[in-house]
Amino acid sequence: MKGFKMATSELGSSLKEILTQDFLCCQICMDEFDTPKMLPCLHSYCLKCLSQYVKQTAPDLADAVFLCPTCRQEIQTPPGGLESFPTNFFIVSLLDVMRSQKDATKKCDTCLLDSTESEASSICLDCNNYICKKCSEFHCKTKLTVNHQVVQLTDDVSITVLKSKKEPTCQKHEDKDLILFCTKCETPVCMKCIAQDHNGHTVNEIPTAVVERKETVSTGLGDIKKSIETLQGRLKNADETLEMIKEGKEKVFQDLEERVAELKQSLDKQKEVVQSDFEAKCKAEEKQILADKDTDECKLGILQSTLDFAGKILAHGKDVEILQLHKQISHRFGELKLENVERYHSTNINHVAPIVQLDTKLLGCPLLLKRPQLLLEFSTKTENDTEDPWLSGVAILPSTGNIIVADHLNTKLMMYNNQGILIKSLTEHSLDIAIVGKHIAISNYSNKQIMILDDNLEMLSCTLTKSYCAGITPLHDTEIMITTSKGSAGTGENGIYKFHLNQNPLTPVPDEEQSYKDTVSKISSPRYILGLRRNFIVSDFSKNVLHICDMEGNILHTYEGKDEDDPLSEPQGMCKDNHDNIIVADRDNDRIHLVSQKGDFIAYLVTEEDGLEDPCAVTLNLDGDLVVTEVTGKVKVFKYQ
Repeated sequence: MKGFKMATSELGSSLKEILTQDFLCCQICMDEFDTPKMLPCLHSYCLKCLSQYVKQTAPDLADAVFLCPTCRQEIQTPPGGLESFPTNFFIVSLLDVMRSQKDATKKCDTCLLDSTESEASSICLDCNNYICKKCSEFHCKTKLTVNHQVVQLTDDVSITVLKSKKEPTCQKHEDKDLILFCTKCETPVCMKCIAQDHNGHTVNEIPTAVVERKETVSTGLGDIKKSIETLQGRLKNADETLEMIKEGKEKVFQDLEERVAELKQSLDKQKEVVQSDFEAKCKAEEKQILADKDTDECKLGILQSTLDFAGKILAHGKDVEILQLHKQISHRFGELKLENVERYHSTNINHVAPIVQLDTKLLGCPLLLKRPQLLLEFSTKTENDTEDPWLSGVAILPSTGNIIVADHLNTKLMMYNNQGILIKSLTEHSLDIAIVGKHIAISNYSNKQIMILDDNLEMLSCTLTKSYCAGITPLHDTEIMITTSKGSAGTGENGIYKFHLNQNPLTPVPDEEQSYKDTVSKISSPRYILGLRRNFIVSDFSKNVLHICDMEGNILHTYEGKDEDDPLSEPQGMCKDNHDNIIVADRDNDRIHLVSQKGDFIAYLVTEEDGLEDPCAVTLNLDGDLVVTEVTGKVKVFKYQ
């Protein structure tokens, strides 16, 4: 049977071109294929190499699932074993051509019939015989072979020649040509196969079947090319993105270096200004003290001589001489009479060197560079107040920036705008305030309650607590912590409790599993509480200390003040800044402390010198500024960031 001839531009490239990239080499042994077996992923390997590889990766060959060595796709071993994988006849044919071309000399098969030897120069693709130049001329003229395709043996044998060279024969019946295609089994078959294994199946001639399959393969090739283009685009985009990240990182690092350099330069300049100012003040004071010293040294000499003269008169003078000089001596004493001499005092560095505050998050805490600036001050006192105010709690509504203030003694809960204008006021026994998500949580000390209000101060729910509810803090949008107190009469009990917030309606529910009894036993008078990311802080009112605890209740650190000479006294409300540093009101000392999470003193943010008096509750507004309530009834806002 004549081979089915194909000649297309895609398949007309030279054999050398298609055999690039080790196409005829097994990627396991890196040698020419020996019985190449093709896997479902279309990668081929020597049968022997594949057997050794599968034994190493999947010892149980009977039901082995292994990964293709090239693409890592999972491959299931067929029921007949690795031998059942189809042989890649395309590679076998290529190898035949390559081997035939590698042979130094081919002998003419026609001449060999006459027992003579001639070097072959051509090959008949129909007879599959090598023929010399002379026999080739006769071969093309006989009636039987006039239509045979004879090609020259060169290194440039094309793929068309390759495909015409030799059609694969049936694997099951090796002497039979594959002349038909079983559409049910999707495989070429010989006549014996049809009779034995494909009886009753629909079959087509090879040329007819190949047209449809070629169209399917061509369509698939188009889809594959599109996928390749898509992946190449994604890889290109990934490379471009990585390059952007690299460039962006370098720019950020460069900007960071420049920013640090600017900060250092700015700090150096401020240092020079402070030092220069302090130096000038010191010199002025030194000059004044030296002038006073010269005057006093002169006075001292005069006094000393007067003292010596008068002393000698008293010791050695006659009575008459004393009486004669008494008037002059007394007059001189009157002239030299001095007021009390003031003790010399050096300039206090805290009054000369300003305290500074620089806005930078690179430092992890505010840097002290200038006195705090008072931005706003207003009073909450009204004619209807029956008691002196005690502004025990403050919070900022995140939706509006409005200031919520609790006046414990006058049982008032008030809402002011950020200009200090009263918006709303209601009667409520509130002590501390916390913002939980979009809602307001209130500790009702007198009625032993936790109240949940909306942002218009409308009541949503109310939950009883075991004792007098004092401090309250959010942990996140669905959880709060409170402290309870024994109360002035001692009828309650100290405690720390965690509450979950149930939805619809929003109601606090105590967490019965979380107990802080051991923690409470070490705290004399728990008052305010502050929740951080991993810790919480409790102010001990009577022992003048902050207890910094982990979420299990273990006390990690304590803070008792700057040092022994500057201790806390009546610590009140607390809040945190953007660096999770602790801001606490020191009521008795009229100061606001900035403290690290490890209980280390950082700075005094506001003091009595800044006009602060009896601070109680603290928080930060939406601009990051410090809001402080004073027990006396004033609310003050200081520039913090």
